[in-house]
Amino acid sequence: MLEQRVYEYLCLKDRGLSFVVPDTFEFARSDRPFAGRFVIPGVTPDNDPGLTFAEAAERTDVAWIPPSLSIATRKFSLKSMSSLRGHTVDIRTNRALMFESMLEFYMANILMAMPSIVDIEDQPAALKLELDGVEQDHTLDFRSTGFDGWKLGYQVKPADLLERDDTMRKVNALKSRHVPTFANDILVVTELQITRNRGLNAIDINNARKSRCQAGCHKVLDAVRGIGTPIKIWQLQERMGDHGLVWNAVLNLYYERKVTIHYPEGRITDDCLVRPRWRH
Repeated sequence: MLEQRVYEYLCLKDRGLSFVVPDTFEFARSDRPFAGRFVIPGVTPDNDPGLTFAEAAERTDVAWIPPSLSIATRKFSLKSMSSLRGHTVDIRTNRALMFESMLEFYMANILMAMPSIVDIEDQPAALKLELDGVEQDHTLDFRSTGFDGWKLGYQVKPADLLERDDTMRKVNALKSRHVPTFANDILVVTELQITRNRGLNAIDINNARKSRCQAGCHKVLDAVRGIGTPIKIWQLQERMGDHGLVWNAVLNLYYERKVTIHYPEGRITDDCLVRPRWRH
């Protein structure tokens, strides 16, 4: 940890930056709750993001709705060799998603960070397959639905377990019986597709979306468009003077396809270039 702090300090020093620690700290305020939604019961549609803090402030008919439970058809085992197990919340549907490994946690976040996807199902209903003449049940890890209704099933598995678990044969057997009724296709994804950088980038984007500030996004987008040419995120932070607001807004604008971020090293950091994405 100390080495990381020293490295970060040297990077800042190399840029010619020196930060003065303020006497007090003011944290950026999001427009909506980090988890759950403000709704008007019986009025707010199920697919609506809910009211903002400002919209809900003076109303007496507003209720806070916590995230709904996972719709997974099975629960994870309490005794497992998995590296990580738990739930995260998809803010699009305000619903918990179950994961049973770090790879699945990354995959859930990658799917949540894709604007083209409108729904994610964790551990959907078991599917029948036949292997070597034996009928068996198999549960995929996720199924996503896009804006156009296109459905994809996902089998998440470490690459070194594919052969041992006969994964490819099982998935091919599932495809022969359940495509396109269950999904338009079923994909096997490993750490070769779910890289650590992709997973961490998606987590950063989703965290920014959960604490989105509309005014901050407008302010940063105007600044980026005003500059016109690509600028490093840390330079934009220095120019605007609010590091948290800029970082949060840039990630939200990137998710909304209003800016592009150039990250050749595979990881989105404040040293990446950001530029406006013009729409014609």
